[in-house]
Amino acid sequence: MDWSIILAGLMAVVSLALGVKYVKLKKDVLTFEEKLERNMDALLSGREPDLREEVEDTLFGKCSARMNQIGRIWKQKEAENQASREELKSLISDISHQTRTPLSNIKAYLSLLREETQPDHQEEFLNSLDKQTDKLEFLLQSMVKMSRLETGLIQIQMKDSDLCTTIRKAIEEIVPAAAGKQIALYVECPDRLWLVHDSKWTEEAIFNVLDNAVKYTQQGGEIHISLTRQEIFTKISIRDNGKGIALERQAEIFKRFYREPEVHEEPGIGIGLYLTRKILELQNGYIEVRSQEGEGSGFCLYLPERPKQDAENHKTGNIAE
Repeated sequence: MDWSIILAGLMAVVSLALGVKYVKLKKDVLTFEEKLERNMDALLSGREPDLREEVEDTLFGKCSARMNQIGRIWKQKEAENQASREELKSLISDISHQTRTPLSNIKAYLSLLREETQPDHQEEFLNSLDKQTDKLEFLLQSMVKMSRLETGLIQIQMKDSDLCTTIRKAIEEIVPAAAGKQIALYVECPDRLWLVHDSKWTEEAIFNVLDNAVKYTQQGGEIHISLTRQEIFTKISIRDNGKGIALERQAEIFKRFYREPEVHEEPGIGIGLYLTRKILELQNGYIEVRSQEGEGSGFCLYLPERPKQDAENHKTGNIAE
């Protein structure tokens, strides 16, 4: 038996097999490269990649799964970016709309002052100008608070302090406005109630609800404030006998710049309840409303007995107010 011939034959068979395998491998690589390039182009252009061959035990199948994941992430990020752009566009539009009226009034009163020669009229225009300036200042301050809330720049200082003191401070701020409309304030609150909360921003949240109650309660009306400690939340209730809120509008009142159609003559820009909701959410709390038209409104502000993560350490935001 001629082993050299056998060996040569075997080598020829092996060489042929390797050649066929090389050709097939080269073809597979070119196919893989073509598919990968096509799908990457689709991803980069925002189109849906062709991922029908998602077979896990093949190289392209594994790449397809990854590209599918990348595609979903990109779509999600694009949706988030679009939502952010729409939010910014809406905010700019709202700011422009809210500042237009006081600025126009200021310009008009300044023009009248230049033309007016009688001292009595000048005093009247100056008073009107002063009111419009105050309104614009209030608007800008509210915008600053709102922007800090929306961008996470408010620091929430969670401390174990007396919630009754926080409520009393908010009530003290609203007393002059309530007295001006002869609105009676009834308060049911224990001497002390210690709760982990941010006293400064919680006072702001309570004041905003009280301010709305005074604005939309008729002369000689009533506002009742009470505090109840529950198993999971502590509830602050604020109830008035004002005009009430239609059921279909109750979800709208916590949006920024929302104002009831029939109360546009009242002072305000419609972000008080929006700020209140945001402040409570930062403390893992929430707010709810119960109201009927013509029968007044009741707002309940809930603060947790033990806010999340507070058992380990105090919860803080990013940057100090």
